[in-house]
Amino acid sequence: MGYARRPSLPLVLAACLAAAACGKAPEKKEMATVARPTGPIPGAKEDFVTSFGMAPQGLDAMKPKYVAVSHSYTLHLPADAVEAAQRRDLDACAKLGCQILESQLNRNGYRGQINAHTSLRLPPAALAPFTASLAAPPAEIAAHSETSEDKTLAVLDVDKRLETKIALRERLTTLLRETSTKNVGDLLNVEHTLAQVQGDIESATAQRDYLRTQTEMVKVDIRYEGIQPDEPKPNGVDWRPLKAAAKDFADILVDSLANVMTFTARILPWMPLAALAGWLLRLVWRRWRRKAA
Repeated sequence: MGYARRPSLPLVLAACLAAAACGKAPEKKEMATVARPTGPIPGAKEDFVTSFGMAPQGLDAMKPKYVAVSHSYTLHLPADAVEAAQRRDLDACAKLGCQILESQLNRNGYRGQINAHTSLRLPPAALAPFTASLAAPPAEIAAHSETSEDKTLAVLDVDKRLETKIALRERLTTLLRETSTKNVGDLLNVEHTLAQVQGDIESATAQRDYLRTQTEMVKVDIRYEGIQPDEPKPNGVDWRPLKAAAKDFADILVDSLANVMTFTARILPWMPLAALAGWLLRLVWRRWRRKAA
């Protein structure tokens, strides 16, 4: 009867060591692949910043922001109170140190309509007290809108161009003072270039001041719309539509007569010339017919 032969102990140990070596080899290889050096790596800061986007966010937070803010208000109030309300707001604007950009008052005489418009700039700290007075009776805020426009790129671009032009002006001034050449043509060219650079600096300075005014102050547009009070409705027949139609008929008739008078006044000086030209044409026509006959 046969029996299975046992493997010897040295062979078993050799097989276990071989299996352990095979299992550890891939692990060492993988560890060697993901290993990182401990010393400083050239460009590591830039790669980390680019990958995670931390530095650009910090730089954007450090950059100044220039935003132009504007508010628009529409006020409804009685027609006879429009002028007084506009004058009141203009006086409050003057006390707060604002800049009045535009002020209009329009009247429609025969229709009794009146409206006004005011545009101004004022410091941000004065916006709250000024707008609080807009809703003072009898005015009522019917609409309000706020807009903002980022002017940061425009302001920074102007500042950069202005800095470059100022540095160029300083170099040209130094060159003009310390040059050893006596050539009149070269000196004239330098002076001409210096004058052009000075003009560019003045233009850029004016543009920068205008942009700073837009961003450092708040623009406010106010429209005043006068409302006619409603007449009480009578107890009997309401004749108001007929009165309104008769009034419109009279207004249209007056407008038409005014247009006719204006047209007559325009053509009246030319009527003698037109009559003379007609008479000459008729005379020429008669002579031509006689010759043809």
